[in-house]
Amino acid sequence: MRLWAVKVSRTSAEKTRRLLLKTDFIHTYAQIYKDGEDILIPLKRQPGTADLEMLFDETSSSKENITIIETEFEPKIHKPSLEDMLGFSPSFEVIGDIAVMDADQTEAGKVARALMDFRKSIKVVLGATGPVSGEFRIRGFAVLAGENRTHTIHTEYGCRYNLDLAKVYFSPRLATERKRVADMVKRGQCVVDLFTGVGPFSILIGKSVPGSTVVAVDKNPEAVKFLKENVQLNKLDNVVAVEGDARYVAEEFKHSADHVIMNLPHSARDFLDCGILVARNNGIVHFYDITPEDDLYKTSWEFITEAAKEIGKKVECLETRIVRTYAPYQYNVCIEFLVLEN
Repeated sequence: MRLWAVKVSRTSAEKTRRLLLKTDFIHTYAQIYKDGEDILIPLKRQPGTADLEMLFDETSSSKENITIIETEFEPKIHKPSLEDMLGFSPSFEVIGDIAVMDADQTEAGKVARALMDFRKSIKVVLGATGPVSGEFRIRGFAVLAGENRTHTIHTEYGCRYNLDLAKVYFSPRLATERKRVADMVKRGQCVVDLFTGVGPFSILIGKSVPGSTVVAVDKNPEAVKFLKENVQLNKLDNVVAVEGDARYVAEEFKHSADHVIMNLPHSARDFLDCGILVARNNGIVHFYDITPEDDLYKTSWEFITEAAKEIGKKVECLETRIVRTYAPYQYNVCIEFLVLEN
């Protein structure tokens, strides 16, 4: 196809491309290509005088560096998306080299085969056979495609997590939230993660903040086994794995933590007194809950203040935030609060 084009030196090409993209000038169905020491960028239309002045001004380029020509371009090859292949957008999440679909996914077998074809990095497709349940928050799976396994290694923000989805709970959807909390921790501070699982909060904090100390607690022996492996896998010496019930561990670590992480949706309210007890004066508790749209924070905050009152503490709310949508009209929320002496 014959199109108008900007011919620009390689040193100015990226800046020029960004500007043309911003001003909706680039012809997106033609392939940008290299011509000797220059780059040819296809345009939707012939630029006028004002367009050229803007181009020279915004890119700080001279007329010698940028010229307008008319030339032949190869059409850009459109790669079909997963949605193109299926005719609809499937719901799934990727953990390591495993794709996980909900139990109610439409045409699960068809989606599983398409995922294997479309994403070569996926080696297993699992279909959940039910919701997360039980004390250890695990769920059953059926292998829909690929290798017959539930074990994988997941990478997130430079940390590696060895885990088995049939034995432990893990959600990649909290990756951004984990990074946000890790960025709040300072060198020399102590963090107690009361429901750590395989350690996604704890490992990231330990790796991101050298000089911090992280006490990672979980009641599930399988989770603690993987947690210990992950501490070694990430070459950390500042994360301590503790197997036990948060209610009993809290007494051992009372008044010690600058940050307390309480990520146990649906059940964390039952352990609020433990989380508050573990926090030192002016310590921060990161409390997670699942709440309805019409009562995002009010009832949760009442539970927090009541728990603090029962053990002779005061609390001060620092921030409330929606972490993610959990279900229709239900949200995974975070309430961060200071623990103060009464």
